Amino acid sequence: MSLNHHVLTKKTTDAILAKFKCGDWKSLNNSGPEFYRTGVSSNFPSPDAGFRCDASDLIISFEFKPPTETKRGILTGLGQSIAYLNSSNISFLIIPNFLEDFDISKFMSSLFDSQIVGHLPVGLISFDVDNPDSVELLHNVDMRNNNVDKSKIGSTRFWAKHQDLPIELFHLILDYYYQHKTKKIHSDAFETCWKEKLFPVSNIDNLVTPPILDIRGKPIKTLAGTKNIDFGSKLIKKIKKKSGVDKTQAQESLKQRTDPATAGDTLYQSIRKNFLSFLKHVQVIDSEGELTDLGFKIYHLGTVHGPTSKIFYDYFTKLVLFTGNQLDVIMDLEDLCNEFRGIKSYVEIQQELEVRYIDKGMIKRNPRRIVGNASNTPFLKYEDLLWRALGITKKLPNAKPEICFNWKKITEISSLPDL
Repeated sequence: MSLNHHVLTKKTTDAILAKFKCGDWKSLNNSGPEFYRTGVSSNFPSPDAGFRCDASDLIISFEFKPPTETKRGILTGLGQSIAYLNSSNISFLIIPNFLEDFDISKFMSSLFDSQIVGHLPVGLISFDVDNPDSVELLHNVDMRNNNVDKSKIGSTRFWAKHQDLPIELFHLILDYYYQHKTKKIHSDAFETCWKEKLFPVSNIDNLVTPPILDIRGKPIKTLAGTKNIDFGSKLIKKIKKKSGVDKTQAQESLKQRTDPATAGDTLYQSIRKNFLSFLKHVQVIDSEGELTDLGFKIYHLGTVHGPTSKIFYDYFTKLVLFTGNQLDVIMDLEDLCNEFRGIKSYVEIQQELEVRYIDKGMIKRNPRRIVGNASNTPFLKYEDLLWRALGITKKLPNAKPEICFNWKKITEISSLPDL
C-alpha cells in the first residue's frame, strides 16, 4: 500500500466513523454511536479497516478503493467486500465518486440496486475525490450475516500494539513458525521457541538467564540497545537470595508460571498473548497460528540479509507503519503536535490523543480506567520505544513537544517496493 493510498483510507474511514458516532448515519438496530475502530483479520482476505459495536454484536469490514483504481478494480472490490462476510456481520465498499470523468458511484449504485440490496449485507459508500473527508452513504445495509468465524476477528486496537519486542526477536520467533510450516517441528511454534530459546527450564534449575541468541548466534538486545533481552531475570535474582525450602518452593512456583502447560494469567501466557497479538496484527501469522505469505517473505529477507541488516529493519518498519497501521497514530500525533506546539509536552499530547481517540471511537472505552491517571503502562509507551529504535522520531531539546517525526524516513520507507 502506498503512502497516498494509506492516507486516503485513513481520511475516509475516520470520516465514516464520525458520521456513525454523531448519529448522522445509522446501521442495524439504530447502531452507530457505539461504533469503535478495530484491527482486522490477518487471514486472507484482509479488509482495509474494521469497526465493532458491542451493543449490537456487530463486526463491520471495509474495502477501500482509491481514485487511481480501474473500473475492473472497483468491481473486484465488491467481490472482496462480499468475501469479508466470512469474518464480519456486514461490510462496506468505499469508492471514489468519479474515476476521471466517469461517474463510478452512479454505476455502482445501480448495480447495488439490482444485485446486492436485499440479497447481501454489503453497503456502498462514496467519497469526494477532491475532499476525501466528504463521504456519502449510497446504500446502507438492512440485514446481517450471522455465520461469522470469530476465530478470524482482528484485535480490538486498530493499530498493532507493540509490546517491547526487539526486531531480532521478532525474526527469531518467525524462524520457529517457518520451521513449523516446513514440518521441521510439529509442536506449537511459539511454545517450542519459548522452551528452547526464550526461557528454557534450565534457567530455573541453574538460576541463570543466559543471553537469547538470534539465528546468527548473536545476543538479542532490547529495543533501546542498552542490555540483552531476557525473561525472568528479576525473579531469578530474588530466588537466589532465598535458601532451603523457600528457595526450592520459589523455583517450583516460577516453573509453574513459565510452563506453557499452566493455564491462566501466567508469565508465559502473558508474553505469548502480547507477542502473538502483534504478529497477527502485522499479518505475519494468521489466526490459526500459521506463517502467512507476507510472514514468509519478511522472514526470508531477515534470514538472507541478517536480522540486524538495514533492509530487514526498513521492511519491518514498513510492516508496522502500514500493515500495522501505526502510521495512522503517528499522523494523528503529528496533527496534535502542530496544534499544541510551544504549549504542551509530548506526554501531554499523548494523553490528549488518548482522550480524543476514546471520544471519537478510535479505541474502545475502558469504563474501569480514568484517562490521564497514572498507569502501569503509559499510553503508547512501547510504540515510542519502537519508533525511536527505528529512527521515526527525533528529539527536539528545549522544545514543546520535545520530539518530532522523521517524515523523510517515513516517506523513504513508504517508497520501498512491496515484498
